[in-house]
Amino acid sequence: MEEKTNVLEVRDLSVSYTVANVKTHVLENVNFSVEKGKSVGIVGESGCGKTTTMRAILNVLPSNGTVESGEILYNGENILNMPNNKLQDYRQKGAGMIFQDPSSALNPVISIRNQFLEALKYAHKDKKLTKAQLLEKAAKALEQVSLADPDRILNSYPFQLSGGMRQRVCIAITLAAERQILLADEPGTALDVTIQDQILRLIKSLVEAGELSVIMVTHSLGVIRQVTTAVNIMYAGTIVEGGDTKEVFGHPMHPYTQALMDCLPKLTGNGIAKGIPGRIPDYSSPPGGCRFAPRCPYVTDRCLNEKPVPHETGGGHWTSCFKAEEGR
Repeated sequence: MEEKTNVLEVRDLSVSYTVANVKTHVLENVNFSVEKGKSVGIVGESGCGKTTTMRAILNVLPSNGTVESGEILYNGENILNMPNNKLQDYRQKGAGMIFQDPSSALNPVISIRNQFLEALKYAHKDKKLTKAQLLEKAAKALEQVSLADPDRILNSYPFQLSGGMRQRVCIAITLAAERQILLADEPGTALDVTIQDQILRLIKSLVEAGELSVIMVTHSLGVIRQVTTAVNIMYAGTIVEGGDTKEVFGHPMHPYTQALMDCLPKLTGNGIAKGIPGRIPDYSSPPGGCRFAPRCPYVTDRCLNEKPVPHETGGGHWTSCFKAEEGR
């Protein structure tokens, strides 16, 4: 049996932000891993900490963000303690990110050609590729993301492109850099459904070829089902359930996962998709017990006062829930 190799491990990661002298506890003891050549999903509502997790993995939290505790191991080495030269090497060869907002990811006064060249020079500086070779990589990457006229795109400035085209340029730059791990933060946000499907198929094919490991962040259960082999359900900065994607979606154990599944529209037309009552808690004073307790239909006094710990439910599937643990 082939031994599993984790290219990335997140262990007990807790992150806070300080805003107007008030500390907000956004991530709390987040744990998950990414196997080499595999795709892992993180899914949850807006504001649940998905983007903060990705920024922590790349070690680019804003100045008011603090890693309170935990480790992020890349090939066994904690990136949070890396000296600057190793951290730069990690960003050059290890992990690259597709940000959610292409407008903030591209410089509006520099041509796409020059932004591509700078990014690829940085990513491939050890290979000493010529300008022509870098531009060839750029053109190939643009064609991969369904931009049919690479020369016109390269000669354009970001403001001359639509939002969807800018997003595809960002995806192309990241893919052309040929890093080990792709952090995809809502990569299909600005794309129409046909282009999004092509991008997701491209990412999936690269993963299946063993060329790439992917962390796919989204609130879309359909995207997670299509692209990933494992999934982590995130609620209010905590991972509440995880495991094989088909197993988790086929047999959701946590009430939050079940509520997310109930939010999906019914193709048969039988019934109306449900919402989840309430809202994500205030991170400056999160609940003392389970963070989902104020919205949970099965809440008990134990849920309000005690934090649930992860437990296996079988087949690598796990959840953090007293109800599931007790088999109710």
